Amino acid sequence: MQGYFFWFLLASLSVFFAEVTVASYLYPYFTPWGIISLLPLYGLHTLVLAGIVYRFGKPRFETLYPAGILFGLYEAYITKVVWNPEWDSFLKIGGVGIFEVLVVVLFWHPFMSLIIPVGVAELLTSGRRVLPGFVLKHPYLTVLLLGIVESSNAPSPLHSFLSTFSSSAFLILMIYLWLERFNGRNHDMMELLPNRRELKPLILALIAYYIIFGSLLRREALPGFSAQIPIWLLYALTFFLLYRALKKSREHGEVEITECRPGLRRLAGLAGVFVISATIFTSIKTFVLPELGVAIILVLWAFASVIAVVSLVMSVRWTFTQ
Repeated sequence: MQGYFFWFLLASLSVFFAEVTVASYLYPYFTPWGIISLLPLYGLHTLVLAGIVYRFGKPRFETLYPAGILFGLYEAYITKVVWNPEWDSFLKIGGVGIFEVLVVVLFWHPFMSLIIPVGVAELLTSGRRVLPGFVLKHPYLTVLLLGIVESSNAPSPLHSFLSTFSSSAFLILMIYLWLERFNGRNHDMMELLPNRRELKPLILALIAYYIIFGSLLRREALPGFSAQIPIWLLYALTFFLLYRALKKSREHGEVEITECRPGLRRLAGLAGVFVISATIFTSIKTFVLPELGVAIILVLWAFASVIAVVSLVMSVRWTFTQ
């Protein structure tokens, strides 16, 4: 029972950081589409990829980052965003949106869908230092910035408040149950993630998800083979990078244990800062400075593009150097 509850908690964390913090989907825990589509999408990816990293290597940035790229590549064959986003693509080469790949595939999903949710889950279990150092050192500044990011896409202050408050409250409740009902910090996250036997049906379920939703969502946005070839190459290179990173990580010592183990009161405080920041900046965008939303998005995309390149270089350099 506790294992399945943890799986659901991890899936909920991934949805929260990937979708709620950018107002991509406002109420993922309370609507049919969120429950039927988003939670399985993020849950299956997170459980499979984190399970592979923990079972076949060690959880560190250089192993989780390429796993996160594989996560982000669902934006190819499920949503087709890397080829034909629902906004005007700034730059395309060979039919592939360059900034869509940089920002969505190489930055957003590696960090927000995998590394940060896994890192938070570690703080709630065995305490391995997986979260980026900036997040651990400056948690309140981090959630303040996430609130600003959320405001860039939120349709109104009311929606911003209701989305961030309800989603944060849901997560706080889940974390409370995990810590109090299941004594969560007495468990090792490696033992909670899928083992090799459990990974097999989860991988099959993820493949089925790709087939079903890939054929249902925006079929007309799937390009010809010439535009798909760069994505195939990216898949191949990422699988190879992950394989080599996992192999090398086994030669290293255990991941450092962090002393940062926030309690419910601190988590509630962080959630409050996130909600207030999102609501205030959405109000400024709505009533005072309409251009603020576009400005935030442009800054985010510029920052994310740089971090994506730096992260990829760091991961490759660590993996292929002695």
